[in-house]
Amino acid sequence: MVHSADIGTCKSQMNHAFCRHTQLISAAFTAAEANYFLIHLSGRPLLYAFQASRIQTAEPSWLSCKRRAVSHLPAKDARWLLDTGSLTAHLRRASEGHFHVEVLSQRWQLPRLSERRLLNMGDREWGLVREVLLCCRNEPWVFARSVMPATSLVGRLARLRHLDNRPLGHLLFTDPMMSRDPYEICQLPVADLSLGISPDSEKLLWGRRSRFLLSQHPIMVSEIFLPAFCPW
Repeated sequence: MVHSADIGTCKSQMNHAFCRHTQLISAAFTAAEANYFLIHLSGRPLLYAFQASRIQTAEPSWLSCKRRAVSHLPAKDARWLLDTGSLTAHLRRASEGHFHVEVLSQRWQLPRLSERRLLNMGDREWGLVREVLLCCRNEPWVFARSVMPATSLVGRLARLRHLDNRPLGHLLFTDPMMSRDPYEICQLPVADLSLGISPDSEKLLWGRRSRFLLSQHPIMVSEIFLPAFCPW
């Protein structure tokens, strides 16, 4: 008879083995070679491909809220941009429940330099990068990008590898072990997002990002507020 404790131990060992394989492969092979090996390790060749982002092609200039004085932000923007509550919950209320997540991509890849620094990742350490649209009434309101280091996706957090179209924010804000660092914010032209959502390519969009800690495992979430977004 197989006991539940044995199953739990086996799952934990498999999670740590997958994480270790990811780190070893990232250090030893090119992205194309690593893609081949990790397809066989994960068994999910379509979901876990090694590619750079084709949506957010340029790295925004992120500034800490400590460096960009909050008093310099327009009051109407600061109210919602610096809100520390659950964005998912706000969007559900604003759309009267007509909310859904559209997954654009979810891939193992090398995060951007500033993302690796924010997450204390090594220069050649890969993470699971997920890009989605948060839609209200069938219209995209927010572009969200999350970076989850392989070393964070172990134990009970291994489930984050398979979110599908579930909102990450809901899982973060219902986790009793969650803490969050202060925001970094940015402005970027809508043209920097290859979404084809606005004829005004020079329109500036607000963005924010922060590092979450779940049982001391870091995850980064950035959110770009699209032209259709309705502040509360």
